[in-house]
Amino acid sequence: MISFVCSKQDLIPVDATGIRWLEPEADYALARAYWRGHGQDLSRDIWEGAHASGYRYAALVREGQILSCAAAWRYSDEAWEVAAVGTLEGFRRRGYATRVVAFVTAYILASGRVATCHTDEDNIAMRATARRVGFREVPEGRSE
Repeated sequence: MISFVCSKQDLIPVDATGIRWLEPEADYALARAYWRGHGQDLSRDIWEGAHASGYRYAALVREGQILSCAAAWRYSDEAWEVAAVGTLEGFRRRGYATRVVAFVTAYILASGRVATCHTDEDNIAMRATARRVGFREVPEGRSE
């Protein structure tokens, strides 16, 4: 697992056109269709449970479809995680995840929290996305 952190000074702003926060009730069907595109069935219980656990989802939405999505996970009073990052397969390699991750990261930092992100060592795409937004790798065992 690789840990990343991003500060206000490090954040690289990007175009947020078309990115918005998903509303837990109003956007459930939209979110469920997106999760199906990743081969997962998103039940209402799981969706509501994620929100109750501190997740807030943002997405790039075009023509009634989520193309890319990420969440801000409010796991502590000091730091919030950029989590659940993904892009539908037919829309990858267009910078959509970078835009959504930057949107979520800006929100975390504007809320006065430390922005963190974790990914597996072999997730080259997420590692590159994090770096394009301004995240820097944190050596294991340090939280900065």
